[in-house]
Amino acid sequence: MGAESERVAGFGRLEDGLRQAGEWYRWGPYVSERQWGTVREDYSADGEAWDYLPHDHARSRAYRWGEDGLAGFCDVEQRLCLSLALWNGRDHILKERAFGLTGAQGNHGEDVKEYWWYLDATPSHAWNRWRYHYPQAAFPYQDLIDVNGSRDKFQPEYELIDTGVFDQDRYWVVEVHYAKAGPDDLLMTISVTNKGPDADTLHVLPTAWFRNTWSWDVNEPKPTMAATGDTSVGIEHPWLGPLELLADSGPDGAAPTALFCENETNVTRLYGSAPVTPYAKDGINDHVIFGADTVNPARTGTKCAFWYKVTVPPGQTVELRLRLRPSKKTASGRPAAAFGAGFDQVMTTRRAEADEFYAELTPREATADEAMVMRQAFGGMLWSKQLFYYDVTRWLDGDPGQPVPPPQRLTGRNSHWRNFNSFDIMSMPDKWGTPGTPRGIWRSTAWRWRTWTRRSPSTS
Repeated sequence: MGAESERVAGFGRLEDGLRQAGEWYRWGPYVSERQWGTVREDYSADGEAWDYLPHDHARSRAYRWGEDGLAGFCDVEQRLCLSLALWNGRDHILKERAFGLTGAQGNHGEDVKEYWWYLDATPSHAWNRWRYHYPQAAFPYQDLIDVNGSRDKFQPEYELIDTGVFDQDRYWVVEVHYAKAGPDDLLMTISVTNKGPDADTLHVLPTAWFRNTWSWDVNEPKPTMAATGDTSVGIEHPWLGPLELLADSGPDGAAPTALFCENETNVTRLYGSAPVTPYAKDGINDHVIFGADTVNPARTGTKCAFWYKVTVPPGQTVELRLRLRPSKKTASGRPAAAFGAGFDQVMTTRRAEADEFYAELTPREATADEAMVMRQAFGGMLWSKQLFYYDVTRWLDGDPGQPVPPPQRLTGRNSHWRNFNSFDIMSMPDKWGTPGTPRGIWRSTAWRWRTWTRRSPSTS
């Protein structure tokens, strides 16, 4: 039995409790790919979830019930999240989450308009690979909305590739690899390949933030993160304990810039109200795009990013490295070595263990192509886990200290599901198109159980 199979055999069961299921479950790809426009985040009177929290608000509004991101990774209760933000120097916003059309905008209904792939994963999430293709030209947000909106249901959809932004291969291939040196020691590499014919610059911002739990409960402690050096951030959380997020130098030897803001709603932008903080959730976005003074000069907050600027010749690849782990200090008080040969060895070992694990699973008569398809299909299922948090009674009645929801909700959507209270890791067929009703959740997850029992019996 290989190393990964031994880890799987030692798993507990998620129904025993998220924290009791096993130490290798503590971190995984449990972040949704779309929290905006979901029923859980909808506090409107008319139940129009897409309109209540559209994509344009997502960068500025603190979510209530979960988080989203690109290549998202988090602890099993989604207290602390890791993800990726990108900027091609031409878009009007950072690429922090996948864009898509709402039900009303798409000629065939809601539809994500991005290209990403789940390449590999193991049940312990000690090894994970993800890929995304990002245009070097300005992302055609409005063009996708306008053209799809002009078509009827009998016409084909207007896809991102139809817009011409990938012409002449002018795009970035971005791969994220996560590996675990231990259950709570996460290694992250980001490889950036310039597929275009000319040298170009990409801004890469690996990001960490706390899910906002403090705004919805009285006396809920607010965690903190603060710079402890040019490329190190100390993280304090009541359950996760003291952690450190470390960033290696870029390919040119330059250190990234650490940026901090708060995971708090920008009420000035959205509602014209007095600001809760000058460093709201979209503070990093506004600072990078517009040079605004919207990041905390004290280098502390509840959301942070390391800002790399990489210029890559055509056809070339550069790699960035980060590490999240329990705080480790040397006698001098400086962080213990985080990168170098030891980092490389963990990556190599975890990938070899994944190869061994899938070799054990693959039928002997399978061809190489069939084995690859099986492996990537299982990888996609593992990447499609997410924390699904939804207390319907609390959602209907509202939170302490927050505005009382409109009374129409008491007889509207999900009002007869007050007994539904979920705080679980669920396997979703589509992490961008999350179901909005308990019945939809059960329907979406039930058909995956049989496959899960083959891959990892403890998750079924």
